[in-house]
Amino acid sequence: MRNEWRGDVIKVWLYAAASIALGAWATPLLYNAGKALAEVSGSKTTNGPLEWLAERCRMADFPEFYVAAIGSAALLLFIPWADWIHAKRGSVSGLGPWKFRLPWGARAFSRGQALHRNVEGLWHSCAGFMVVAGLLLSMGVALVPAGFFKMNHPGDSMLPLAGKLLLDAVLLAMVMEVMFRGVAMGIFLRGMRPAAALGMSAAFFAITCMLVLPAGRTVVDPDAAGTGFELLGVLASRLADWRGMLSGFCPLLALGGVLAYARWRTASLWMPIGLHAGWHFAGNLLETLSTSTSQATAVQGGLLLEGVVPILAILAAGFLAHHLTSTPGDEHALRS
Repeated sequence: MRNEWRGDVIKVWLYAAASIALGAWATPLLYNAGKALAEVSGSKTTNGPLEWLAERCRMADFPEFYVAAIGSAALLLFIPWADWIHAKRGSVSGLGPWKFRLPWGARAFSRGQALHRNVEGLWHSCAGFMVVAGLLLSMGVALVPAGFFKMNHPGDSMLPLAGKLLLDAVLLAMVMEVMFRGVAMGIFLRGMRPAAALGMSAAFFAITCMLVLPAGRTVVDPDAAGTGFELLGVLASRLADWRGMLSGFCPLLALGGVLAYARWRTASLWMPIGLHAGWHFAGNLLETLSTSTSQATAVQGGLLLEGVVPILAILAAGFLAHHLTSTPGDEHALRS
């Protein structure tokens, strides 16, 4: 690791830890405020946006408030963290690596890998989405005759359901890729060799997601103080258990590695966004339309995005993405 950039790499991990800790602390406060808003709006007439928010709070469980609290904490801490990263060291000459003009006194970086305009970005994004979604959906459907899942009839709401899940997956993928592969991995690439940066980016993504996404976990008394840290402790304990590592951490590590490689190979976020959106869309669609059996729970935790199946799917998607983004120059380099 380059000594002059080691501090920035450490600051990325500190920012994530501070966001998770602040969000865990604020979760009970946000939960009580949201449920109070839902209760008040039930007896009074409110405006449209407030009514929509109250309905979301009424339907949400404690884990959803946990995720929202951590997301809010990350937004709150981002500006001071960004100022900390761009502390007064040197001056600016031209454009920074992300192609926007930096403020006076910020550092202009010459190392690492800048994000460039990708003329095939839309094709890369659509191809990545179709590859991952196609593989996961095919594997999920193939597990039904084997007795791992039971498919539920979608009724007449299949198209609206798919549209909602697609929109949610694309928006979530865009936000996460900007943060994980755009900002964090950009800093890792400046601080270490590409292979090490890809490995750290994958580990950072997997550990953060393990501590942020509850995946069905909950707490006994959501109103009590400290319940956010209780849920955080339950999630962190999975990192010390081999079953939790296999079912939850390893698929996320494989996904993070493929997304990091796609970002590095294309020098853009189009392909990672497509791959990530396909992952969420297929997993959420199959989880909504299927019911896990005891056989699936014993083998891979009961969720399509956990266990061995998603690892095979994402590695196959990475292999296909590598060839989809290959160029004649790559083939010549391999032969030479």
